[in-house]
Amino acid sequence: MGKTRTFGISQEMLDWITKKASEVAAEQAIEIYKKQSAAEEKAKFDRRYRNTKLLLEHYRDFSEYGEKAIYRIYEELDEDIIDIIELMEGRKTDTDGRVQSIERGVMRTRAIMNHVNTMLEVYKKSCQSSPYQEEKRRWRVIEGLYLNKKAKSVQEIAAEEFINERTVYKDVKAACKRLTALIFGVDGFDR
Repeated sequence: MGKTRTFGISQEMLDWITKKASEVAAEQAIEIYKKQSAAEEKAKFDRRYRNTKLLLEHYRDFSEYGEKAIYRIYEELDEDIIDIIELMEGRKTDTDGRVQSIERGVMRTRAIMNHVNTMLEVYKKSCQSSPYQEEKRRWRVIEGLYLNKKAKSVQEIAAEEFINERTVYKDVKAACKRLTALIFGVDGFDR
């Protein structure tokens, strides 16, 4: 057997190495935490942005739903069908013959749409009072695509506004970012 060589390291040097390793590990942990936090914030904004876009895309449907929803289903269905629905979905009707989950859905939809309508008014006033023509145009684009009773196509809006179709999509994106902040408050800002 050969001789084993040992290197003598002083306790001071060992302490210094341990301290430096701890500092590097702490810095790396902090950096990883910052990156994860930033990714989570971006994901949260992306979800809210996507929700804003979905609210606009389904604006007419939700508005009509809130106005015309009937949650007293006994007027529409016979008792056997109501019983089957309850058994399948685990829902109970109250003595009035209302399906509570449908009623809650109607109430939630109405509350959300009231909030969305209020924020759309805020956005509209902001755009219309802006000195920038592109802000005014963005409102008209959103209104034409999503809010008017009769939807306009991207091509129709591009022709009316004398802009490229890509500009219509860019306007939608910019408007949705602002609307996300309005609809979701501080949590709707892209950080």
